Amino acid sequence: MKSVKAIPSWGGDILLGITALVWGGGFIGVQKSLETITPFYMIAFRFAIASVMMVMFFWKKLKVVRKGELLTGTMIGIFLFFGFMFQTMGALYLSVGKLAFLTALSVIIVPFLVYIIFKERIVSYHITAGFIAIIGFGFLNLSKETGFSIGIGEILGILCAIVFAAHITSLGYCSKKSDSIILATIQMVVCCILGFVCALIFEEPPGKVTAEMTMPILYLGICSTFVAFLFQTIGQKYTSSSRAALILCTESVFGIIFSVILLKDSVTMNTIVGASLIFGSVVFSEYMHAKKEVGKGELNDQALLPDTDKALHAD
Repeated sequence: MKSVKAIPSWGGDILLGITALVWGGGFIGVQKSLETITPFYMIAFRFAIASVMMVMFFWKKLKVVRKGELLTGTMIGIFLFFGFMFQTMGALYLSVGKLAFLTALSVIIVPFLVYIIFKERIVSYHITAGFIAIIGFGFLNLSKETGFSIGIGEILGILCAIVFAAHITSLGYCSKKSDSIILATIQMVVCCILGFVCALIFEEPPGKVTAEMTMPILYLGICSTFVAFLFQTIGQKYTSSSRAALILCTESVFGIIFSVILLKDSVTMNTIVGASLIFGSVVFSEYMHAKKEVGKGELNDQALLPDTDKALHAD
């Protein structure tokens, strides 16, 4: 069997850039799919497609799944499902751009969850990044007509970020001894099952299948979940985790760009300032973390971003 030729580091960066681009487009896919299908059915079909493709491509790896991997994957998959549930429902009330940047807050929330759960010290730059993000959130929700206001959409967006942060935290601490492909597949299957269960309980089944319904879901299942996961996993093998995190956080920027181009969303100055502050807080947090890791001589360590965390977070 021939060995796979390693790609240059810039090749890994390109794959990660494509991943962020695809995730940004995924926010459009969610918005468009919700015009023709209910949230839980959309989640169920999306992850059904991704699960089938994972099994088709990696069935040899999936022949042997340890009990510990099954339990871990199921627990992490539950967090992932609730993250997508809040994000998808938030898309019913929020613009694509605002939802994208609220989702990005998960990166800022992770250190605080780690402190609460594992009692790990919060460093000063995390506090600074959190403060900047809060100011950005304020600008996102400030308008001339109503002043500062928070509605159901913003609450769902924040809950989405919190649950995704819990997913990142649990995955980072539970996946060190597990195969990333196996864990990712289990998570996708769990999201698929929970999606169908909730859909059957709370929603009416789709009346008919149309192109307007299937195209966004196919994009989400194939591109935003399956392909993006592969590109992110391969890309991170050939670049540092710090560079990977910085590249992947551009997802929210692509989200707002696509929303303006494809959905003709209007962007106010408050939105630009708020989004810039939130994006800047994420970049600052990741940059300072990378700088700290370089100082420790751990640049190639995968502690910053586990193989499968954000790959399954974004749309």
